[in-house]
Amino acid sequence: MNELHQAIFAGLKRIVDKIIFLGKRKMFEFQGKAFYPSEVHLLLALKEFGTTNTTRIAESLGITKGAISQTVTRLVAKDVLSKTRDTANKNELTLHFTSFGRDALAHYEHLVQALTAKHAEILARFTDQEQHAIRRYLQEVDTIILANE
Repeated sequence: MNELHQAIFAGLKRIVDKIIFLGKRKMFEFQGKAFYPSEVHLLLALKEFGTTNTTRIAESLGITKGAISQTVTRLVAKDVLSKTRDTANKNELTLHFTSFGRDALAHYEHLVQALTAKHAEILARFTDQEQHAIRRYLQEVDTIILANE
């Protein structure tokens, strides 16, 4: 591995390490309440599916209903979600955003848009050819990671 390759690999490793470290901490805070990655993933899934039940979300995310249940309990305690029992099936819960939950999700989406804009500014400094090389590199790294799962 030449010096440039070592520098690229070291930079990529630093970024991955930071992402992992940040993933273990709160993802963001809104009005004094911390939101963790599992909570954000659930909120985004609920937004995508609209009012739905825990079974459908668990199936779509590929995780257990128990994991969904724990996350829902935390989000209800934070007044982000409310839940109602299905009258036809007492074992099913239907989830709804509270007003605070809608505001928290909008705040998160605003943060993502701001970060996306910063990334766009950085990428604009590269030529199209350089951007294609970056894209190809990331695709190949992704392929390596998928092959080792």
